[in-house]
Parts: sequence; structure tokens; C-alpha cells
Amino acid sequence: MAEGTSDKTWIDVQKKTFTRWSNNFLSERILKIDDLSTDLHDGVALINLLEIISAKQLPKYNKKAKMLPQKLENNGIALRFIKSEGLKLVNMGPEDIVDGNLKLILGLIWTLILRYQIQKGGDEGSPKWELLEWVRRQVAPYGLKPDNFTTDWQDGRVLTALTDSLKPGVLPYDQRSGNALHDTQTAMDTAEKEYEIPKILDAADLVNTPDELSTMTYVSYFRDWDSDDNKRRRDAAEAERLRRLKTADPSQCYAFGPGLEAGSTNNSCPFTIQAVNYFGDKLPTGGDDFQVTIAGPDSPKCYIKDNANGTYDCSYVPKAPGDYTVDIKLRGDPIKNSPYGPVHITGPDRHNTVASGPGVEGGRAGPAVPFRIESRDKNNNPVKTGNDPFKVTVKGPNGQNVPVNLHDNLNGTYDGSYPATQPGQYEVAVTLNGEHIKDSPFHPLLEAANANQSWAEGPGLHEGKTGKPCPFTIHAKDADGADRNTGGDPFKVDIKGPQAVTPKVRDNNDGTYSVEYVVDQPGDYTVNVTLHGQPIKDAPFHPHIKPSADPSKCWADGPGLKEPKDNEPAVFTIHAVDKNGNPRTDGGDPFDVKITGTENLKPEVVDNNDGTYTVTYHPDKPGAYRIDVTLDGQNIKDAPFRVDVKQGIDYDHTSFATFSFTVQTKDKHGAIRRLAGDKFDVQISGPAQVKAQTRDNGDGSYTANYALETPGKYTLNVTLNGRAIKGSPFHQSF
Repeated sequence: MAEGTSDKTWIDVQKKTFTRWSNNFLSERILKIDDLSTDLHDGVALINLLEIISAKQLPKYNKKAKMLPQKLENNGIALRFIKSEGLKLVNMGPEDIVDGNLKLILGLIWTLILRYQIQKGGDEGSPKWELLEWVRRQVAPYGLKPDNFTTDWQDGRVLTALTDSLKPGVLPYDQRSGNALHDTQTAMDTAEKEYEIPKILDAADLVNTPDELSTMTYVSYFRDWDSDDNKRRRDAAEAERLRRLKTADPSQCYAFGPGLEAGSTNNSCPFTIQAVNYFGDKLPTGGDDFQVTIAGPDSPKCYIKDNANGTYDCSYVPKAPGDYTVDIKLRGDPIKNSPYGPVHITGPDRHNTVASGPGVEGGRAGPAVPFRIESRDKNNNPVKTGNDPFKVTVKGPNGQNVPVNLHDNLNGTYDGSYPATQPGQYEVAVTLNGEHIKDSPFHPLLEAANANQSWAEGPGLHEGKTGKPCPFTIHAKDADGADRNTGGDPFKVDIKGPQAVTPKVRDNNDGTYSVEYVVDQPGDYTVNVTLHGQPIKDAPFHPHIKPSADPSKCWADGPGLKEPKDNEPAVFTIHAVDKNGNPRTDGGDPFDVKITGTENLKPEVVDNNDGTYTVTYHPDKPGAYRIDVTLDGQNIKDAPFRVDVKQGIDYDHTSFATFSFTVQTKDKHGAIRRLAGDKFDVQISGPAQVKAQTRDNGDGSYTANYALETPGKYTLNVTLNGRAIKGSPFHQSF
């Protein structure tokens, strides 16, 4: 058998082609026919095929027909529907489908193909002629004119040309192989890939056993695609028209607004983009992606807001003055008149911008010291807008950072203030974009107290002694002469003289400052008191410092330190001597004398202003006493002193105090007796009761002692062994 030949009949070709045609639709419902003569017997597949190709729903049927009546009923429903569609079936009933009458079934399927695939309901002429005319028009450019749907398709030329005609170049006609089967298969493969045309016909069948109905069925898919493609093209053209109607055209769109003409730094420069279509109509809707690029001294970002009405609000904020251009594009193409510019942007020039006010020029310290920044452009013209990034930093007198409050007035001026709680020299830096404005940094002097009004008083400004505190007080006053009632003013005290001196300055936080200094070298000194580098009133001062006494070299002498008595003042002298052993010749040394002992005494210390000090004290009771003599808390030489106060005589109170007499016993011959043991008794009467003390001397004599303290006349009765002696009673006046 020659290559490409086959013993198949047209029935076999039709059966295969019509089966594949049917399955191409049934696959939508996951159904499949393997054999037209047997697989339509229950009517289910046929009903589904009819519903798919007609896009209509058939009456209710039995989806699981098993019995003959059910199958006949289903096929009857299908045939009645076909007739209702205006299609004629000759000598065919439900039983023919159930029994698998292939020729009648093929005729049925062809009727469906003709109506729903080839003719599509047209009435103009023969479906075969219409389809063939369409093929001729398609392949005419290739020099072909087929006359049938059988033999003219066997060499593959017509199918190749038809396949390429739908998309010229997809299957070049002049590149055929010359092998009919190969070229036909290639055309079918290409049609399936490019146009999704199902291979309901085998290439071998078309080459070896061409069947007219099968070929027409297959070729109709090409015409359908072309028809659909033409519709797609028409739809695309209409869509393009509608797109142009609804889509912004870059060449028609335009922009307007101040941001395309002029502006100022750090302020919004607004403008508006108007979307316009191809026909010059303003679009009423948004959604376009405009791209805006700003070029100039800097490259600010442009913010775009889609107003959803065909307009787009745009703004940018330039940071530096100068000329800018605004480039606006849509889908990569510039809009009308783009780029716009030059857009002249003005702004402050740091070299011309100035600051004024106490906060930068000086004045009074306080909780909010004000200043003002006035921005000016490069031509020294005032800038009328704000938002420029001025920055102010303040350092206090001790280098501490001070918080700053800066308010943008939005008119080119900026009001600021900062707390100057500590008087002194401040450093105020005003910068624009990190660079100083004119005259910055500033060094304002912020005062609370004023040097010309403030004054000082105290002995340390006029005189003093070595080794002793020399105090004075500074009184702070403001520029109006009013007393300051708080502290914090940086008064400085500088003392020069025979030696270097570092004074102690204490802020009393009430507007006064206590100052004290101590020097070891006597001589003339200069005390200078300044505030913010300026001398206060009457400064400098010139105190004369005298040498002071040295406790270890000072000494004391006098009877008050030797044999004091309790009946007369005790006096001694302190001699002041300096550290070099030189007697002091003036007074003023604060010697302190304390006397303790039998009683505590308060001495009197008299400064003789010649370097000596007379000390007088009045002891009232005799006994041991301690005398402490100190200077600045230190004992003088040989101190403390120990003294024993003696009793002194009071002549006004001195008199007889004790009387005594002795009685000598004798015998009857008048001779002295030497025997003791007699009872000796003395009774005294008078102004006061007096008791006599008697004593037996053990030699025949007896002694009586008695004291008379109260003046008057007294009677003494003296008895021995109960009998009065010669002369008793005796009488005595006192």
C-alpha cells in the first residue's frame, strides 16, 4: 500500500470526527462518548450535548436511565427539542438511537453540526458554499482556489495556507515540506496551538480518506476563530475608542498653579494636573499615574493626590532658593508644555538674615528673655513666608545647654525666648541649614544685678588683722537701683597685696553676698569687686591689714595671778605679742578670760589700746581658782593659771572673839594645890546665851574658854565643887 493510503471508509471518518466534535462540548460537563452507535442509547449524553450547543435547558429527564422505556423517553425528549429548534429529521425515532442505527445517528449529529457549528442559523445560501467561499477568500493570497472539501485538501497546501492566513507568518506557506501527511499534521498542530482548534479530524484521514462533512466540520472551526477574531478586533477598536475616551492622553493633559510659577523655601508649592483624553475632553475620573520630577538647587519630592475627578493636587517643598523645573509625565510621555519653569523659589539668605532683642543683644536676665529673627533673601528683601529651618542653641555662663522656645510667625519672622535664670554671658547661635546667620553666634550679657548700682560694706574693705577673718557684704541692686531679693549674680572678688588671697564668697540668696578673706602678711591690700567684668560702686577698696597677736607668744603677769585675797580686787595684765615676738602697740585683740573654781567669776577686760589688756576680778570666797586666758580659742603662754585666793582681813568686822581665864586652886594656907579632879563650872548670862568650855589642867588649875559675839553686859558665875570662888560673880562688858 502506498504511503498515506488507508482502507477506512467515510463512515469510519465521520464517526471519529463527529464523536470528537461531540466530546469537545461534552467535556464541559465531564462527559465523554467513545462510540456514537452505543453511547447515545440512554439519551443522557445527547440531552447534555443539546443543552450545551443551544445554550438552552431541556425538560426534566431521567439521568440514570436503565430500562428501555426510560431510554426511549430520554431520546424522545431530545428529538422533540431538535424539532422545536426548526431542524428536520427524516424517518428517525427514539428507537433508532436506542438501537444504535449509526447512519441515522451520524445524520443526526451532522444536522446539529450544520446548525450549531457551520451555519450558525444563517439563511443566506448553502452552508457548504458559504464555507467554501470563505476558505477561498482566505487562501487566495497564496494562489489557491479550492473547489471542494475532499480532494483539494489531501496535499496539505490549502490547510497550510488557511492556518497561516489567520495570523500571517505563523506557518509560512513557502516553507512546506512537500510531504502531504507531514504538512497536514503540522498545520493541525499549529491550528491547535495558535487558535485552540481541536483535532476532531486525523491528518491521515484528511489525506487518505477525505470526508466532506468531516472536513467541513473541521474547517468551520477556522471560520469561527476568524469570526471571533474579527469581533475581537472590532471590540478592541471600540475598546480603544472607549479607552481613549476614558484615558488621559499625555499630549492633551496640562498643569497649572503657583507651584509652576514661583514659591518660597520650605513652603508648599502647589499646582494642579488636569487629565484630558485624546479628544481634548477633561476626564471626570481619576486613576492615572502621573510622574512628577522636580529639578533645581535640590530635588524635592512631589506629593500627588488623586481627586478622583480628573484633577490631581500636587505640591512640593523646596529647601533651597533658586530656579527649578517641574517635569510632568504620564506613562513615560511628557504632558503638554512639560517641563515647566523656570520656577523661581525665594528664601532667606543666612548672610542677610538678622536677629535682634535682649536675647541676642543683652539685657536683664529672666524666665523668658526674648529675641526675634528676621529672614531676608539674597537681595536683602524681607522674606514674607515662614517654615524655614532656623535653629537656635543657647549655652549659659557655665557652658550649660539652655532650652529655647522658637515660634514661627509664618511671615518671615520668628519670635524666640529662653530662660536666663543665671545672670552672665550667654552664647546664642542662630543657624539656617546648619550655617550661622549674620553676626551669629551672639554673646549677650544678661544681668540681674547691675555693677554701677551694687555696693559693698564691712570692715574687710577698710582694715583687718593678719590671720583673722576680714569680712564684708556685697549688696546687689538692679539697673533701676532696686534691691535684689534673690541670689545668683556672679560677683567676683579679687584681692591683691603683700600676698595672694582667695576670698570666700557666699551667696545668701537674698540679694546679699557675704565675703571673707584671711591674710598672713600685714600691709596694704586692694580689694576689687566686679560684676560681669565691671567694678561695683566705689570699688576698688584699699584695706590696711595689721599684724595680729600670737596666742603662744602673748603673756600675762600681775598680783592677780600670784596672791589674790578675797577682800580686795585682783588685777593682772595681758601683754599682746605678734608671731615674730614683737609687742603689739595697738589694741583690738579679742582676748577671752574665764575664771572658775570655788566660785565662777566674771572678770573685766580693758583694752588699753597699747598692746596691753588689764584684767580685774573680784573673788568673794577664798580657795583654789583656775584662770583661762585665750585668744581665738588658744591659750596664751603659761595659761591656764592656778591661783589660791586667801582670806583677807575686814577691819570693820575684826574684834575680840574668844576669852579665856584660868583658876588656880590653893589650900587653906594659900599655897598652890597640885591636885586635880575638882568640879569646875562657869555659868554666863547676858544678851546672848554663852556656854563656856572648861578644862581641868591636871595641875590644880582650871581653864575656861568662851566667845562673845553679841555686844552687851555679861555676868560670869564661877564655882569649884559647887561653891563660888573669890570674886564670883564677875561682870564683863563687850
